[in-house]
Amino acid sequence: MQDTEIDVSPLLASPGFAPWHCSNSCASLGQNAGALTWQASQRHALALVLTEGQKEAFRGFVRSSGGWSDEETAAFSDADLTALCVQWIAGDIREGFGDDLPDDPSEWDWVEYLHMADNGSVASTLYLSDGKLFWSCAR
Repeated sequence: MQDTEIDVSPLLASPGFAPWHCSNSCASLGQNAGALTWQASQRHALALVLTEGQKEAFRGFVRSSGGWSDEETAAFSDADLTALCVQWIAGDIREGFGDDLPDDPSEWDWVEYLHMADNGSVASTLYLSDGKLFWSCAR
């Protein structure tokens, strides 16, 4: 497995994890949406264990997004970096599959997801392999 490929299965198994809680907007959650989603992402980040290589790959991915500088990403604590990764994964799951999901990702609508990814409607960052859900931060 490359450092850009992150096994999301432990995150999905985290008690109470729902992408809706970790990545959402003020339109749905009100003015405290940022704080609420960040707190949820921090709680569930404990389930997502990143290797040093994955942390560096995700830092590069975050820098390439244009939202943070080299200095800012270097200053992220491991806890904050992992929580941000949880938020990003949750956003990609919601964007690609919606909010009402079966617990088993093999039951998600992969045909529709791949169709949307092929058309550029969603980022093609999620895939199944050997029954596990992976998220890719490859640039």
